[in-house]
Amino acid sequence: MPDDSYPPGPRTRSGSPPPPTVVTGTRRGLTALGAGLVAVVVGGIGAVVDSLLFDNLGYVFGVLFVAACVLAAIRVHVDDLIGVVIMPPLAYAVITVVAGFLNPAAGDGSTGLRNRAIDIGSEMILHAPVLLVAVVLVALISAVRGRRAQVARRERQRSLAQSAAARRRRPQ
Repeated sequence: MPDDSYPPGPRTRSGSPPPPTVVTGTRRGLTALGAGLVAVVVGGIGAVVDSLLFDNLGYVFGVLFVAACVLAAIRVHVDDLIGVVIMPPLAYAVITVVAGFLNPAAGDGSTGLRNRAIDIGSEMILHAPVLLVAVVLVALISAVRGRRAQVARRERQRSLAQSAAARRRRPQ
């Protein structure tokens, strides 16, 4: 009769990498490109919902865009934190330009490329607080995560140096 106290499945060694997560598929985290795609896709969904319901970008876009940027900053790999800090303005610009061109109800209703550009520019300016909130939150999260990684790296180097020194001092 088998012992049911242990779950069935292969055993892993202590040196093996941890199992992948459901969200990213890896413990390493998102790349900067993946984080940017998350922000563009989720923010784009918010822009589509707002365009369909209210004919311009509003609260749904703002909440989903800020949430996507924060999620991306939390889930990105530590080596890609700089890329995530510059990601919100780029993603914001892509979303507002695409929403401005695809939503003819936005603006004053006049046609022409010049008027469309003015309408898109005013959309960008009117929703700048959303961008500001996203940039500030992403910068804070990235700074905290970067500092923690720096401290952990320094501690790891210190412990490796101490263990190497202890091995050299041992009598053989």
